[in-house]
Amino acid sequence: MDTNIIGHDEEDCGVEVFDERGNRHAVTMSWDGQVWEHGTGDYPHKREDRTDEEQRIMTQVEARARFAAQQEFPDADILSPMWRPDHIKAGIEAFSNYPMEEFLNDFREYYDALRDPMQYIDDSPVNEESIIINVIVHFNDGEVLDVSDVGIHYKLTDGSEHRTGPLPSYPNKELIFAMPELEFADGFDYEEEFADVIMSHLMAQIRDIYLNMGEDPPAEYRVEGIGKLNIVGDGIGAT
Repeated sequence: MDTNIIGHDEEDCGVEVFDERGNRHAVTMSWDGQVWEHGTGDYPHKREDRTDEEQRIMTQVEARARFAAQQEFPDADILSPMWRPDHIKAGIEAFSNYPMEEFLNDFREYYDALRDPMQYIDDSPVNEESIIINVIVHFNDGEVLDVSDVGIHYKLTDGSEHRTGPLPSYPNKELIFAMPELEFADGFDYEEEFADVIMSHLMAQIRDIYLNMGEDPPAEYRVEGIGKLNIVGDGIGAT
């Protein structure tokens, strides 16, 4: 999608977006990314009057507008860091400098939780399909500084949401890993293979940032694997 910044002031920013059909949209958002106005003469104005395909386009246009505004104003906080490719790329660089022995020690608990998250949940009855296993990595200047304890986000069968573990505390210097329970193949070698799982997850998150706004990812990020858990459109490995 083609975009243009059409104006900004202290309160908001306006972005012009031409969608995949060539239709024009004018999106106005606050500096924290909240869309205040989405003008277009080509789609129904009310959500309930749109088809699913029209709603997909409208949602992806807003994602594309936020991305364009964040690129134009990099010091703003329009997108959260984990929705900015450059942020994740900086984290990938830090991982490339991460001594393997330290990685294997720091990530063992996360691997164990991905294999069997119920050992970390003292609650019932749990909707096991809702379980997301998290770990937060603090990094800076190309170096991994700290790896958090494992956190689990889950729902009980009554629909109530629960969370264990830490919350992000340095969002501009953190990577957040969030994956469902994984079934590892027989003979999976933690020491030889788990680093690839983690790196694939980071690269797939970059992939899904582009897919979420209706764009083709750069070739190096067209990978298979679990990335973002909720995106608009069809993502490889996305839910």
